[in-house]
Amino acid sequence: MKLKLKVRFWSGWYTAILIIAGLIFVVVELPQGYSDDLSVIGQGKNVVVIVHDRKNFPSVEFLSRMNEIRDEYQGRIVFCVADIKDKKGAAFAKEQQVTPPSLLLFAADGSRLGAVKGGRSSEVVRDSIKQIFQW
Repeated sequence: MKLKLKVRFWSGWYTAILIIAGLIFVVVELPQGYSDDLSVIGQGKNVVVIVHDRKNFPSVEFLSRMNEIRDEYQGRIVFCVADIKDKKGAAFAKEQQVTPPSLLLFAADGSRLGAVKGGRSSEVVRDSIKQIFQW
């Protein structure tokens, strides 16, 4: 009888620990500092939209790479996320005919300048941004 009680007790703790660890992972991997307000496109600033799927590991990894280089463009580019798991993000990705992970680069007037497919190194993404925005 004691053994069953002990097993249930530890089994409950293991479950709780796994749930907490999962929640921490989700919070850590959420896009931080990115807006999902795509109405900034065409409002006078260069915009980079990261087409993202929060349930896809390559997409999460690509977003992490974008975090590494994003600060270099502070003040020159507005970074946004279009998550395809959200209705608005899915509609945007469909309209732009891209799949995650991808970057879409828009000029200040809202014209689409180019796209960069995810899975690239930070250096390749950095060079692509400079080339597309002609810096």
